[in-house]
Parts: sequence; structure tokens; C-alpha cells
Amino acid sequence: MKTKKIFYTALIIALPFVWTSCGDILDVEPNDVITKENFYKSESDFQAATGPLYNKVWFDFNDKFYYGLGDGRAANMYAPFSDYVYPFTDLTETGLTGPLVSAWASLYNVVQQSNNVIIGISGSPLSDAVKDRYIAEARFMRGTAYWYLASLWGDVIISTNPSELVKNPIVNKNPMKDVYEFAIRDLEFAAKYLPETAGQSGRLTRYSAFGMLSRVYLSFSGVSDNPNSGTRNQEYLDLAKKVAEKVMSSGPYSLMANYEDLFMIDNNNNSESMFALQWVPNGDYGVNNTQASLFCFRF
Repeated sequence: MKTKKIFYTALIIALPFVWTSCGDILDVEPNDVITKENFYKSESDFQAATGPLYNKVWFDFNDKFYYGLGDGRAANMYAPFSDYVYPFTDLTETGLTGPLVSAWASLYNVVQQSNNVIIGISGSPLSDAVKDRYIAEARFMRGTAYWYLASLWGDVIISTNPSELVKNPIVNKNPMKDVYEFAIRDLEFAAKYLPETAGQSGRLTRYSAFGMLSRVYLSFSGVSDNPNSGTRNQEYLDLAKKVAEKVMSSGPYSLMANYEDLFMIDNNNNSESMFALQWVPNGDYGVNNTQASLFCFRF
């Protein structure tokens, strides 16, 4: 009994010291890792946050789906033994077709990582002018992803905060028209706040946003309650023409003299490149362009 009393007394004396020590340690901000508290404090942080929006999040969309659906469905290519091409060529894809599932996940990766960047930058102490520029990059990416989602799936879920979906993952889809309008608002914001010229090679400009807006306006002009009506909304046709003319007359982009030169490695991010995914040469899996391995000659 005497031993127990001594032990309890020692424990009571020691506990306040332990608690105080832990509190002091937790109050020290780590400087060797990225945390929510020490990030989004500078423009270089903004560049680091938006950088992956140009590659990593688009990886599964680009890997097999982009040409599988695009060129496969158009019968520009046929690969009867490739399960990521022939379902689209043969019109036999289902909701479980591999590249289709990967594309859906990839596009929502774009959406949610863009949301995270927007939320993070919005809470930064930097000026609104700097914040709006990089939020515009993220909203361009989100708007482009939602354009693809609306074009391919119609009614889809609109999300602006991933934590809300974590709390309640069962939510209703939004009508296709609403998704298009959401994408348009994102791209219009991007056109307003992106810079006139790219700060780094491959980065977006406001004319990148005008160019994408032209595509989305044109696509949306044909969205109606009767998709077989054969008519288009003249207002959006006019808007598509207006922003396309702005790109051609005021933007920094121009056609290259020789079309073949577009596909040369040395001409990456050339004068025609308004928006391109920025893959890392010889980079890790997920940030490199795997299409090269799928189209190369094999013995």
C-alpha cells in the first residue's frame, strides 16, 4: 500500500509537466513540411498549388480515354483487341467500360483539386489581385472539366467544396443546363482575371479562357429540351463568335507556318498552344504522358 501511495503521488506531480511539455511542442509550427497553416502565404505557394492542375489530375483522362473515345468513336482508329478502343468504335461501351470509369474519376479529381486550391487561396493574406489571378487558373480547370462532364454525361453533380461531399456523399445530380452554366461562369471569371500573357511557359492567359469559352458557348447553343430540333440558340452562337474574334485579334497566339512543326518536341508550348497539359519528361508515373508508350512501334 505504501508503494502505491508513492507511485500515485509521483504520477500526480508528473502529469502537469507532461501536459505543459506537449502543449509547447504542439505550439511550434513545423518548418520542414507543408501544412495548412504555413502554405498559401506567397505567390510561389500559389504557383506550386496550381501546377498539378496542368498534369496530375488529368492523367487518367488523358491516358487511354481521350483518344479511345475521340478517335475510336470517330473510327479514325480501330484496335479490335484493345479494350480501351474497340468498345467506343463498336458502340458497345457501358457504364463500366474501363476508360470511361477512369475519365469520370479523373474529371472529378480536376474539380475537387481545383476546389481545394480555390478555398486555400481565398483564405490567404495576399492581395485580392494576386489571389484572383490564381483562382482564375483553378476555375478555368474546373470549368473545362465540367464542360467535359456535361458534354459526356449530361446531368452530373456540381461540387464546390469536397468536405461537404465527405460529410454527405449522397447528393442529387444537377441538370445538364445548370452544369453548362456553371462551367461558363467559371470560364468567364478566368477570362476576367487571368493575365494578358503567361507568367511561365505553358501557363494560361485570359485568351486561353476566351478560346475555351468559344467552344463552350458553341456547344451550349445546341442544348435544348429537344436535342433533335436542329436549331441553336443564336445568342450563344454570337457569343462564341465574339470571344473567338477576341482571341484572333488581341491575343498573343498565332498559327505556325508549317502544320507539321506543331508535333515537334522542340515546339512544345508554341505560338498556337492556348492550353496544353504540361507533362514532365521522364517524370514519375502520373505526371508523364503515357500515350507515347501506347502508340510506339512494338515487335
